[in-house]
Amino acid sequence: VCSSDLFEKSGKKTNPHLLRDMIVTHVRGGGGGSGKGGVGGGGTSHSASEQELEALALYMGHSLSMQRDSYDRRTMTQKVAPAVELLQSVNQKRKNVD
Repeated sequence: VCSSDLFEKSGKKTNPHLLRDMIVTHVRGGGGGSGKGGVGGGGTSHSASEQELEALALYMGHSLSMQRDSYDRRTMTQKVAPAVELLQSVNQKRKNVD
């Protein structure tokens, strides 16, 4: 049902595993766009909380570890971007104090 509905809407063959890849990558912040904003619309990505990611993993019938290891298709740059932003923020706050 899922594959045929997706083919009807998009004209592309999609299987449940690929759909999980797309959803997990999007909610983990690799959906393209600016990386800011909520789920849906305009190609923006959404960085879900750990609680949301865990709930999604349970809903999909697998562990958070499997979600991260098997379905997250973000590039290494996308994965480390939040850490880079955090360090830049800390550095900027330090400059403002000095």
